[in-house]
Amino acid sequence: MLQFIRTYAGSWVVKILFVLLIVSFAAWGIGDMIRTGGISSTVASVGKVDIDRAELDQEFRRQMERLRPMVGGNLTTEQARQFGLLDQSLSALVQRALYDQAARDAGISVGPDVVRQRIAEEPAFRNAQNQFDASQFRSVLRNNQLTEDGYVALLRRETARELVAGAVGAGVTPPKPLVQDLYRFRGERRVAEVVTLPNAAIGDVGVPDEAELTRYYEDHQVRFTAPEYRSLSIAQLSADEIAKDIQIPDNELRAAYDERADELGTPERRTVEMVLADDEAKAKQIAEAAKTKGLTAAAKDAGTDVITLDNVTRNELPEIGEAAFALAQGAVSDAVRSGLGWHVLTVTAIQPGATKSFEEARDQLLAELRKEKAMDSLYSIANRVEDQLASGAPLEEVAQAQSLPIAKIAAVDSSGKAPDGQDAAPGRPNFAAMVQTAFQLASGATSNLTEAPNNVFYAVRVDGVTPAAPKPLADVRDQAVAGWQDDKRAKLAAEKAQDIAAKLKQGSEAAAQDVASQSSASFAMTTPFTRDARSVEGLPGELVRKLFEVKPGETVTGATADSQVVARLKEIIPADPAASDATLATVESTVAQGLESDIMAQFGSALRNSYPVEVHRNRIDQFFASGN
Repeated sequence: MLQFIRTYAGSWVVKILFVLLIVSFAAWGIGDMIRTGGISSTVASVGKVDIDRAELDQEFRRQMERLRPMVGGNLTTEQARQFGLLDQSLSALVQRALYDQAARDAGISVGPDVVRQRIAEEPAFRNAQNQFDASQFRSVLRNNQLTEDGYVALLRRETARELVAGAVGAGVTPPKPLVQDLYRFRGERRVAEVVTLPNAAIGDVGVPDEAELTRYYEDHQVRFTAPEYRSLSIAQLSADEIAKDIQIPDNELRAAYDERADELGTPERRTVEMVLADDEAKAKQIAEAAKTKGLTAAAKDAGTDVITLDNVTRNELPEIGEAAFALAQGAVSDAVRSGLGWHVLTVTAIQPGATKSFEEARDQLLAELRKEKAMDSLYSIANRVEDQLASGAPLEEVAQAQSLPIAKIAAVDSSGKAPDGQDAAPGRPNFAAMVQTAFQLASGATSNLTEAPNNVFYAVRVDGVTPAAPKPLADVRDQAVAGWQDDKRAKLAAEKAQDIAAKLKQGSEAAAQDVASQSSASFAMTTPFTRDARSVEGLPGELVRKLFEVKPGETVTGATADSQVVARLKEIIPADPAASDATLATVESTVAQGLESDIMAQFGSALRNSYPVEVHRNRIDQFFASGN
């Protein structure tokens, strides 16, 4: 079974399935926060399995959290639906349900040895030495609101799905002729002679007359249009601001010191070596042998490995910490049980801890207590602010009642810039998110209270809107003249590039160099390049594509932002799949992935025939309607 899993764990389909398990941590534990009012909460049925509204809500929120950083951290539910995340979430749940039923009906059962091996091999549970770390394992689960039993159950289901997917996609062999043809296509290389003519080489083009300048200004008004600006009022609530005004009496500080004495200073750290056994009898046998020959030798005799936990504290070993920290250095423990099995421990190094005095810990305690009390107040104040804003109270009134500072921003565009091109609010955290919120509001409207990172809440009001409008020609005359001149040079340079191309159609490499020199242009010979090269030594990607459509001796032309480029194809270097240095593995892998994808799509269709899928779209629309 383990070898079977290892064989198919490399499959890209299987990896995608396993990623679904890991990323689902982020949304674990989110319940059904919206009452259904008597309507059935089933949003889809897959065979005999019903998908509940709460499951879809959980997956939808997870997908939103995944996408939110890509859109600046501000993503509403309605926007997520428009991006198609709700449908993606439903499809993911349907696919999992299909695979679960296929695994169940195939009689696939994942035993404890397989689960233990998968946990030990998971990179998220490994320490800096790339060894399985039991404390890190528990920490990851704890941070994601997962119990060991819950994670094991989840892992069993995902492993069963992987086995189904791996069995279906097993043995895919790409046809050799297809691989060879694709290798020839991808591996073919070409060499070109390149002449680059800077637009600036055209020299002085004069200045336009008034009529021509006016026509240029009108044809290119987008270049001379000032963006929309908005004036804003921002009320902000943060734990740090609240903490500054909190006073902590001395007796409370001393009480906190007495309670936290063990946490202050530097805790004792130990390096612990550990052997993990399946049963108590084996653990006792290893422990007994280790007391005479050492844990490493005893583990080797028992056919297992020693796991090293470097510089850990007692709290980092929640189930075996007491046993590990009760040992003298060099001593070997008896068999110790945890949720992972039976352990035998030895301590190889001890770094003693140190406790701070009250005076040494005073500033630390003061900051911690202030932060704790600020956090206690933060959400209650935020709730009051939210209620007042919802009742229609003006932002100034709400801010005054809750002692919130209000910042005024005279003018800011959607990118956060002031009219002078500088940042409108330099040094203000989360300002980009505030601007995004403001540009979704009508003039005079106030946003809801919005939570930002680092325990910050804000509400923003749009005090005024200055629409985008073209700047008068008188204000941008210099820029318009410069733009006209740049366009004129580019046009003349393009015409000259066509003359160069005509000359390059005949003659040798030396002749090409002469043409470039006579035209105030530069000449270069490219190194061999493939068709997927985005740019080659100044050769734009567009010309790379064109050069794979012509014959040797033919020319192509193109442009960059400030120059014209003429290229003549010099040589074609074929790719030979039979050559000794031919590397077909990448191509074979690509073809295999494509075939596997097709097979998995057909398998998915077959599963839908065996386990009919029914989607209750009207319920989904009602549950996830805008504003719900």
